[in-house]
Amino acid sequence: MNLFFILLSQIVVFSPQPNIKLEVIGEVSDTPQWSFFAPHENENVANEYVSQQILERGGVFVILRQNGKRLLRLDVKPFEVKIDPNRIFTKKGRRNNIIKHNPNLRTNTYVFHRAMRLSADLAQFIVETMGGPNVSRTWVAMHNNTQGYLGDNHHGIGNISIVQYQQKLAKGAAFLKAVTALNGDEDDLFFVTQQQDFNAMEQSGWNAVLQHPQVVTDPSEDDGSLSVYAQKIGVRYINIEAERATGHVGENHLVEQQQMLDYVFSRLELGPTSTANPQK
Repeated sequence: MNLFFILLSQIVVFSPQPNIKLEVIGEVSDTPQWSFFAPHENENVANEYVSQQILERGGVFVILRQNGKRLLRLDVKPFEVKIDPNRIFTKKGRRNNIIKHNPNLRTNTYVFHRAMRLSADLAQFIVETMGGPNVSRTWVAMHNNTQGYLGDNHHGIGNISIVQYQQKLAKGAAFLKAVTALNGDEDDLFFVTQQQDFNAMEQSGWNAVLQHPQVVTDPSEDDGSLSVYAQKIGVRYINIEAERATGHVGENHLVEQQQMLDYVFSRLELGPTSTANPQK
């Protein structure tokens, strides 16, 4: 690791629970630009490449860290409350998140309400570290998944796939507005909130999913994810999703995710929600 990288990388501690930290690469500035975020510490196929690109192109990359796993553990002594850190950005999402991952925890207890408070504070901490809810800034999330989806008759073990999104849209899923045809591997896809991005990605032959704006007004579609929160406050959101290996299943699609990242940067550098379409 070179000295330049060290100087532009820092650890910021979540003060209510110091074993939760944010690694910050680059610099948060008042000038609207772009902020990358990796919420799940075990989904890190292209994180090093993101860091390199941030140092060259500007912006900030925020990585949430605790124990190297997907779920975080909130310390509400004498208990630990598990949460998915990508389901904490709205009140409804936080509540459902805690209930899902802690089925024996009653909602009328101190522990539950303390976990709600910690989740809300952590969400605010993350957003502020990314530069705040600035509608001129673009948020780019980095995610990985593994080989298809559960129940696909191909031994799929994940729950993210362009094929599954196509099926959900066909069945009337209210949180989806559009899904492209399958291009390449089903696990490599973009999930976006703006029509211009979806149109450009579809035209360039990428797998892409467009979130429906009605997630803002339909409580049943509010899962507390960063994409829903971004849509609520009017921030452009792009998720770069690619396959990773889990045990002996799947492969790390590093090259594919690097190519996807390069494409996103080419769109970001065109300006806010540009209708222009860079080459794939």
